[in-house]
This record gives sequence, C-alpha cells and structure tokens, in this order.
Amino acid sequence: MTFSFRQLMSILVLALVLTSNGVYADQEWLDATHLFEAEVREAVANLELETLQQQAVRFRTQSADTKPYEIGDIETFWTKNIVDNKFEQTKAVVKAIGKHCYVFLEEGKNISPEAIEKVRKNFDEVIYPTNTKTFGSEWKPGIDGDERITLLMFDIKDGYNGSGGFVGGYFYAVDSFLQEKLPEHIKSNQREMFYLDINPSDPASDRYLSTIAHEFQHMIHFNNDPREYTWVNEACSQIAPYLCGFGHANQVLAFMRTPDNSMTAWSQEQMLANYGQVYLWNYYILTHLLKDKPEARDNFFRNLVASKKQGVNGYVEALKDISQDFTHTFTRFCLTNFINDTRLGANQAYAYDKTLARFKLPVSETLSVLPAEVEGEIFLWSADAIKIDLSNARTNMEISFAGLLGRFGEDLYNSFTVALVMANSRGSAAPKLSYMSIDKISSKLQGGKISMTADKDYDTATLIIIAEAPESVDDKLYSKAKALPYSVKIADQGQQVARSEATADVRSLVRAYADTAANLDNDNEAAVLIAMNSLSAARNELASSLGSDLAAGNTDALDTIIQMLESEEVDADNLRPLLNQLAAVARFNAETTGSENLRRAASQLRNY
Repeated sequence: MTFSFRQLMSILVLALVLTSNGVYADQEWLDATHLFEAEVREAVANLELETLQQQAVRFRTQSADTKPYEIGDIETFWTKNIVDNKFEQTKAVVKAIGKHCYVFLEEGKNISPEAIEKVRKNFDEVIYPTNTKTFGSEWKPGIDGDERITLLMFDIKDGYNGSGGFVGGYFYAVDSFLQEKLPEHIKSNQREMFYLDINPSDPASDRYLSTIAHEFQHMIHFNNDPREYTWVNEACSQIAPYLCGFGHANQVLAFMRTPDNSMTAWSQEQMLANYGQVYLWNYYILTHLLKDKPEARDNFFRNLVASKKQGVNGYVEALKDISQDFTHTFTRFCLTNFINDTRLGANQAYAYDKTLARFKLPVSETLSVLPAEVEGEIFLWSADAIKIDLSNARTNMEISFAGLLGRFGEDLYNSFTVALVMANSRGSAAPKLSYMSIDKISSKLQGGKISMTADKDYDTATLIIIAEAPESVDDKLYSKAKALPYSVKIADQGQQVARSEATADVRSLVRAYADTAANLDNDNEAAVLIAMNSLSAARNELASSLGSDLAAGNTDALDTIIQMLESEEVDADNLRPLLNQLAAVARFNAETTGSENLRRAASQLRNY
C-alpha cells in the first residue's frame, strides 16, 4: 500500500493526537523528513544534481556576485506548511555564523543569544565533526558553492496546539536541486540546509541538539546514497545524537508500547515506535559488535551510508565486513528486546548495558492454564513473544509451532526462528535458552516441536517467534506485505511440579525498586521514562504477590517490608508510590478478614 501525502499527514496528526491524549506520556518530536519522500525520490530518479555555478556556465552567464552573510542580514526561505501541505515564504535573520554553519531565526521571533550560541557551538564543535567522521560528508561545497550549512530555526506549521507531539525538524533534499528543473509547485532554496522547530522545541535544550544531529545525518546520507530506504536512513539518524553525546532516543518507550513492528517496513501508523526500534537496532550493533572499537565503528557506519545497496542488503554488506551476518544479529537483537538479562548467553549477548537495563518489550499473551493454543500474526523482520506461567505445569511439556511458508522466488522462502527461554521470576536461577528446529511440514506451512522438562527452578517460559525473509531479496518487494499467520500449541503431562511455598523474594524486589527510584534524576530522559515504566510494573507485581499472600493468611512478605523500613535498610522516600499501593492492599484484606494487625500495618505503610 502506498500513502498519499495527505494520508501521511492524517497519520501524523493522529500521532500528535495520541501523544496529547496520553497514549505516549511525554511530548515526542517527530522528524518530517520521510513525509517528503515521494517528492525526493521523483527528483532523484529524473534530475541530475547541478550547482549554481554549473548552471551559469550552461547559460553562458556569470554567477551573481553574493556578498558573505553578516549578522543581522535577512533572507527569505521557502518552508513547508506541514498541516496544509503547501510552501510558504518565511523571512529569517542571521543570528550566528560559525565555521560550518549559518544560524537563521525566523523574523520577529525571540530566542536567547545563549541558546543561539549553544546551537552554533555544538554544531561546529560536536555535531559536524562527529557526524562527518562517522557517516561521511555532505555535498560540499554543494549547490550554492558555500561550505557553510544553513540551519533555519522557525515555528514549523505542524498543528501543535499547546500539548502533545510536534514536528521537531526536517531535511528537505529537494533543496539540492535547481529550481529551474523542478515543477512550479515544488520549491527549492538551492542550498544545503535543514529546518528546526522553535515551538514547542526548546533551542536551549540538549534534545534540540539531538534533532540537529538527526537532521544532519539525513543530509549526509542523501549525498552518499539518495535512494536509501527510509528505515536505514532513520536508523542512522537515530543513532547520530547518541554518538554526539546527547543520550538515548526518547522513542524507545513508544517501541515498548507498540512492539509489533516490522523493522524494515517503516509503519506510518506507528511512527514513534519505528524510531525507537531502529535506534535500538543500531545501538545493539554499536554496543555488541563494535564495542571499544572506535575505528571499526566509524568504518561500519561510513560503509553502510556509502553503500549503493539499500535496506537489508546494505546491512548485509556492512555486517559482513565485521564477520557478522544480518539474520543472526537480528535474532540476538530480538531476544535481547524481550529477555534483556546479562546471565543469558556468553558475553552478555542478550542484554543491554546498565543505561537500558530496565528495557524489556511486553509479550503479546500470557498463558496461565495448560494445555493452551494461540493463534497470532507476525510481520517479516519482527518478533512476537508468548509467556507461559509454569507455576501449575506438569513435568513434561511439548510446544509445537506452525507458520506460513511464503515463496519469494526459486527456492527462496520466508523462515521463522523460534526460541524458548526458561526463567525464574525471582531471579534465583539463570535463564536457559533453546531453539526449535523448523522444517517444511506442508506446501504452505513450516514448523516444529520442542520438548522441555519443567522443574522447581523455573516458573516461567517465554516463547519468542521471529519472522525473517531471505537476505538476498530486496526488502522493498515485501515491505508492505501482510502479517504472516502462525499457531502455537502447548501441552503438558506427567506429575505436577513440586514447588516451594516460599513467597517472592520481597527483599530483593523492594531493594531493586528503591535503587531504580533513587536514580530517576538520570540526565537521560529516555532512561528515566524506561525506569518509570519498570517501577509501575514492579508495584503491580509486588501488590499482586502481597495480596495473594494475605488472602492465604501469610503475612511474611508484609512483615519483611515493614522490617526493612524500620531498620532503614531502604529509604522510604524512594518507596512512597509503592507503599501507598501496598497499604491499600493491606487495608482491603483487613476489611475482608477483620484483622486489626493488618489495619495497623496499613497505617504504618501510609505513615512512612
């Protein structure tokens, strides 16, 4: 399916509405670069790049003499009204001139000189050298013969009304083409430039610098491979701010909330999740395959950007240079997203570093009663996960899987990787990983079975299903393909596993909660959002565990928490939301049972 520009704008507005309605808790900036993809691809396919100097030679005229810009000069630019999909003229004033940039501000707008200088200084001294070293060079001196890049700061017309998401910036590659070669309704500023929002974007913030690093990578990528597919281009732009020292991409939280993306398809309906997913993909490669290898890191991304192969094929080529393959790397990436445990595998291959230690994608379904069957769908180059509660399982279990067998050409078919991770919810045993052997089982199906023995050490199992396409097939051919249907059947037999009656390790859970809460002043916004999401899940887990214990007449967990507070083993200030929730559970059970001890305990928890 292809989307018209107006359809894309409807999707963009929907994304902004979702953020304003709290589906995404924080204001998220969107990059509008991909909204102009159709215009750019048409220009790239039909026009040759030519400089103003070459145009003058062609017309046998002299190039117009232009005096260098000075602070205070005014220029008129064509800008995009995102909401109405039309060009408008915007006057802007030169506010700063750097070694590599001109900083323009929309006429009549006020931004502090300190913020302007921060933009200029960071572009000149951090963003420009880092991005060019890592990804390559922009077109230099480019269409206008000026080595400086124009940074236009203005109020992007994106429909922002005081709350929700907004367009933070964009790179419009058509500016690299001469106006005379373009249709009359398409406008070019005939210079190397990108566009930066000032409402509600805060030019004084580090997040503003992230936007600049993101958009500059798009400019570099266009010069090296103007035909690159959106997901690869955005993946590189997403990792650029991290490499410049501006922290994790905020959109990783959106990926946690909508994990059912194809990494290669760039779903317009889930744009924020797209950004989070492709960021983590490059972050995984960076921290697992290129760790402590700055030269290899720069070579990897420069080769990826410079490659004339697009999409998956470009990554296949770049990964081959560091003795890795795409499919295997993608498998480990998917497992990491659902498991993220340093104890699984050698060299922490299935875990992120401490800054993302709390990141974990939610499963699509949790099964607490066996036997069970699940019908699902999965896109190519995406993953799905099913959690199996083994607390009531019998000793011998068998899981069978069947998924669609699709053909891409002579002896070319899609494939599935199905992995099973056994774990202990209290963390008392290291997780175990095994893979299902997948074979063709009919003309339209592929699948397999895996058996396991449930024991007292493991009370959960996570089945992770990953759908892959042949690496040799251009992902453009299936980027809009429908989701592939699959089915899972789980059966158990034998004796029920004898499990300890001990409650969850409340002490370690409370300590972990307090440690996470104490670090919420982390400078990286994305890490804070992930931690807050984890804290909410931990509160619910502890409240549920405590409720079950109290209903059974077991107050050990409640006594342990109160003891930890009385001995100041943990700081109550870091536990207030948790203590309020646990107090409510204790009070509910006190009303149900008439227990005065529980009433006193509830009061104690509320008073801390």
